[in-house]
Amino acid sequence: MNQILSTGMPNNGKNKKNKNKTKNNYQGPADVRSVTKFFVVILMFFGIFMIGTASYGLYRNSNEGVISAIPTITVEEQDESTLLLTVIGENDISQIVYYWNDGEQNTINGNNRKYIEQEISIPSGSNILNIEVTDINGGRNTYSEQYELDSNIEIEASSTGNITINYEGDTQIAYMTYRWDEEDETRVEINNTSFSQEITPRRGLHTLTVIVVDVNNRTETKVQEIQGVVEPTIEITTNEDFTKYLVTVTDEIGLSEVTIVMNEDENQTVTQQLSGTEFNFSIDIVENSDNIMNVTVTNSSGIQATRTVRCSK
Repeated sequence: MNQILSTGMPNNGKNKKNKNKTKNNYQGPADVRSVTKFFVVILMFFGIFMIGTASYGLYRNSNEGVISAIPTITVEEQDESTLLLTVIGENDISQIVYYWNDGEQNTINGNNRKYIEQEISIPSGSNILNIEVTDINGGRNTYSEQYELDSNIEIEASSTGNITINYEGDTQIAYMTYRWDEEDETRVEINNTSFSQEITPRRGLHTLTVIVVDVNNRTETKVQEIQGVVEPTIEITTNEDFTKYLVTVTDEIGLSEVTIVMNEDENQTVTQQLSGTEFNFSIDIVENSDNIMNVTVTNSSGIQATRTVRCSK
């Protein structure tokens, strides 16, 4: 008995000690609450981050939508000589600029409109139409296309160095106008179904615009670049005692040839090849003669000039 009781007592003490030890290590519901709060805080920060990212994406897409909303340009052929330009913008249109080749620019003010139409006449020949459109937010669109139109107007260089404008048609022409580059127009009355008009060119490369208007007020336009050449210059004087002709010939493009004929006699003809832009020479004035001298100069473009003088002695 005593042995049984003595062996039972330690076991009870040991069990009690282990029970108290387990009770001291267990924290209970407080640990669960702390973990829960930690995850709630993380979820809140994650939610704020996602909302901010989505808001920025919407803002950026909205701005990109404004920037990318450039005006649209549509060009349709109404007939063989007329185009219809249509411009549509999501934003108000600031201005439209259109021009043929590198010629005069035509500007249309947008006046806060989102839809604009404009008829454009096609000039004769082969020409490039350029269009530039801008809106109030800086959106910009461009258009460039080549158009061709047959014409009754012909522009050609004459042997004198001038420019000849020829026209052949079936309807009576009231008048024509022409202009060089952006200069003022020159009007010429016609009142015929055909005409040939000679005009003086400009030196160098220039744009000639010719407009023909018939009695029904229908117009025909031709734009052409012209490399203007002018006939050579011939200056003839004498020395102080009238014993020599002093001759100076010049040309900006370049001299090619000079021919001198004395007294209208082919046997007294001299031809000399030239180069450069200026040439000087002298011819004796003979006593008891009419001393008729004819000078013909040709430049490197094949344009000629002639001058005749007489000096009796």
